[in-house]
Amino acid sequence: MHHPFALITDSTIDENAAYFTAHDIRFVPLSFTIDNRTIEEDCGQTLSFHAFYDLLREGKQASTAQAKLDTFLQLFRSALDAGQDILYVGFSSGLSGTFHAGCIARDELAPLYPDRKIFCVDSLSATGGEYLLVDKARAMRDSGCSAEVTAAAIEEMRLHVIHLVTVDDLGHLHRGGRLSKTSAVVGGLLGIKPMIWVDNEGKLNVCGKVRGRQKAIAQLAERTLREIGDKTQIVRISHGDCPEDAQKLADLLQKGGVQSDIRYVGTVIGSHTGPGVLAVFFFGGDRKPE
Repeated sequence: MHHPFALITDSTIDENAAYFTAHDIRFVPLSFTIDNRTIEEDCGQTLSFHAFYDLLREGKQASTAQAKLDTFLQLFRSALDAGQDILYVGFSSGLSGTFHAGCIARDELAPLYPDRKIFCVDSLSATGGEYLLVDKARAMRDSGCSAEVTAAAIEEMRLHVIHLVTVDDLGHLHRGGRLSKTSAVVGGLLGIKPMIWVDNEGKLNVCGKVRGRQKAIAQLAERTLREIGDKTQIVRISHGDCPEDAQKLADLLQKGGVQSDIRYVGTVIGSHTGPGVLAVFFFGGDRKPE
């Protein structure tokens, strides 16, 4: 099927390979390095998610790198040469320089293809939150909307994508520069589990803390049920190799009348969150939690 425009995103939406193939969505891979191996993210095919998190549990340190400009140029050129406009929905600029690389590719190629349009939208989101926006864009594209109309709609929606996250250890986020030392201290007390949200600049903030893992899971469910607007939407749950906890959260949401689907947090974002991260993403009102 020839779509009205090419939809491009990043590997950080944490979807499986089948999703990209089935919906004709292309992604630019970020990369990670662990145990002396550097791998471009490929939906867990080169290194399984479980094996990756096991390496972190063994004490291996992981580092990440943003997507390459050359990869953007290659993907963008391919679509432009096929006569398509482009919509790129990118990983939050508050967490990575990847979106900026996409904008550089747009600015470099736009003069060479004057009859085509290239739109870059900063999702100000990550993992399941970024996915929700990409899938909305996919649905609009498939219904025949132009890249311009879809880009405007995604920009309007992006600050209504709620991210609620808990982690077992804030040290991963602090070491990776994704959270300040002051915020990281919140998680330093024995048994304290932080609650994290993503603000309007696409950055991570601590919004509270609870004692114990089970209370943290319950808090994620309670906040979701309180802040979700439309309960008919399918919310996204993402986890760092803790499927039982993800299912507990899904069960709590189901009791409140909300359905969800579950995915792994991928290797790039997982490098910064560590094993045990658990998050829920949905469309709601203002991002800042009550």
